[in-house]
Parts: sequence; C-alpha cells; structure tokens
Amino acid sequence: MPSLLLEAKNLVLRVPIFRPDDRKLLSNPTRFLTDLYFSRTRRGMVTILDGVSLALYPGERLGLIGANGAGKSTLLRVLARIYHPTEGELNINGSAKGLFNISLGMNLEATGLENIYMRGLQMGLTLKEIREHVPQIVAFSGLEDAIENPLNTYSTGMRIRLAFSVSTMVEPDILLLDEWIGASDARFRDKVKERMDSLVHKSRGLVLATHNQNLMKNLCARALVLDKGKLAFSGKVEDAQKFYNEEIVSRKLAEQTST
Repeated sequence: MPSLLLEAKNLVLRVPIFRPDDRKLLSNPTRFLTDLYFSRTRRGMVTILDGVSLALYPGERLGLIGANGAGKSTLLRVLARIYHPTEGELNINGSAKGLFNISLGMNLEATGLENIYMRGLQMGLTLKEIREHVPQIVAFSGLEDAIENPLNTYSTGMRIRLAFSVSTMVEPDILLLDEWIGASDARFRDKVKERMDSLVHKSRGLVLATHNQNLMKNLCARALVLDKGKLAFSGKVEDAQKFYNEEIVSRKLAEQTST
C-alpha cells in the first residue's frame, strides 16, 4: 500500500469565547496583553473540531460534506497548518496549500506588481522564486498595461484576476479547496476553469469542501460528513451524500419545524 500523503488522528480544536465584559479588553491592547499573560481571566471554550481523523493516499480526491458551521472550513485550515490543533496528531508528506481567501494580504495602496511580491512572500516563496513567476502571472492575468498602477485603481474584476493569478502560481502536492473558485468575468472564466482543472490534475491529493454535490461526484471518490465538528460518516461519495441528506438535512428540517 502506498505511503500516506496526509494523516490526521483525533484532531481537536478548541477556541476561547469572549463574554460581553471581555470585549472591553479588546479595545485596550495593553490591558488585553496584561490579562492574557498575568491575570489569566477564566474564559469559556468552544469545541470546533472534536476527534476528527482522516487519511489521504496519493492520487486520492476526498470530499468534505456538512452544513454551514459543521467544521469543514476549520478542518481545511488545520490541514493547511493555519490553525494548530488543540489535541491530536497531523502528519503531512509533501506541501499542502489551501485556496481559501485568494485576496488575503492584497494592499490597495501598493501597485499590482508590488502585490505580487507581497502575496508571494506570504505564501512562503523566496524573492527569486517570485521574480521567476512574475512574467507568467502578469500574462495570465492580462494586466500588462495596469501592473504598475495602484490596486485601488483596479476594477473588482481586475483585482480578482490578479489575486487568482498569484494564488495559483504554485502547484502543491496536496490541494485544499474551500469551494471551487470561479470568476464572474466572462473573458477570464475559461482560463480560471482550465487553471483549476490543471491544479487538481497535477496535485497528488485533493481535499474539497463544497455544497455542490454534482461537483463533488465528478471530482471525488470518497467523502467525509462532518456534523457539529464531529466525523459522522466516511465512505463513497454517493453514500456520504445520501447519509447527509437523509440524516443531517432531515434532522435540521425537523428542528426548524418544531420551533
């Protein structure tokens, strides 16, 4: 059996919740830090992920199914090492990259070219690596005439084109997707689809969270169902979708009817 690309064992993520009085600390950074390190005010904790385990083998496409708030996006961010789990073990063989908020870190006052460098550094690339990617990023975005202009002069469509071009310049071993990325710009839409298909095809593994059941059927062979931060089902995509519709969706409808 091939070695695992990714293995997560009993992942737990708990985060503190702030009471109304605690909010006053947030408006005073000095007091907040003093309380954090010295006073240690007791705060409640909420569990976002509760004992989630999964494995991803080379070539596998894994889907995540669940209602809003089930923990799908949080799990993806733990797998991308954006969040550190409170408990559990996470082992990744290769590079794992998530396409979550492709506009994250873009500066409206900086030029398009400067934003390419800033976003690339945030992605962990060296200046040399970014410099080598600049020509293809500019060409793919179609922003040759505007790349030296400040981002605040760009239209919304232009900003999305630049953000997408930068965020997809590196092909990871494990691709983590929180919904499929599309584009409203008709002229750019085909290029986005082609690039996304290429990223999925070239990746050694995919973990996809989406509400689009047809998309998941087309891309994934296996899926996990999350419910309130817990793993509720694991199996073939068709079986997972059936479980979700019959158990999770039906329960929520019943709860809404009874209230």
